[in-house]
Amino acid sequence: MDQALDALRDRLAEIVASPPENSEDLVETLAGLAKLSNQWSEAIQALRAPTRRLVGPAAAASVSVAARRAEESFIELEITLGDALAAQPRVIRQP
Repeated sequence: MDQALDALRDRLAEIVASPPENSEDLVETLAGLAKLSNQWSEAIQALRAPTRRLVGPAAAASVSVAARRAEESFIELEITLGDALAAQPRVIRQP
């Protein structure tokens, strides 16, 4: 698991160090981040029951808030992705 988290940290650091410079790269990056955000939300949600059992209800409530915020992040990224896709120039292909 540490290798997967290290790879994720590396990818996020790449995005911060070198943000997309064109709309195609932006769409690709947003799509990837939206997917990761959804997985992040699901992973946090999966921690709610063990947190309640191992730490207590107050901590589980905090995990629930974190999961809800992660879900909101996913939704906002999906909206942004839709906007970025709509803003891309359309290529009209001749038959």
